Amino acid sequence: MDKRLAIRGRITVSNSDEMRTALAETLSTRPTSLSIDLSGASYIDTSGVATLIEAARIARQQGTKLTLAGMHDQPHYFFEIAHLGQLFDIAAQEMRK
Repeated sequence: MDKRLAIRGRITVSNSDEMRTALAETLSTRPTSLSIDLSGASYIDTSGVATLIEAARIARQQGTKLTLAGMHDQPHYFFEIAHLGQLFDIAAQEMRK
């Protein structure tokens, strides 16, 4: 079973727990793959990135393929300058500035 989770708005320390909960609930169903759609995310800070790293770790442990898709603007820039693409499977056709 494949799942998709859309993340929208600004992801900051004040609301990254909401994203963590949504990711945990989705991953608890043990999907074959999970695509995290970040096309609606306008900003992400380090707490949001940490939440995505945590989700990637859980996905790896349970054999779920986790992909980040739709990154643009500040999230794309953040991942690019921090070389975070090495930690995630990022849908290349979705990466845009």
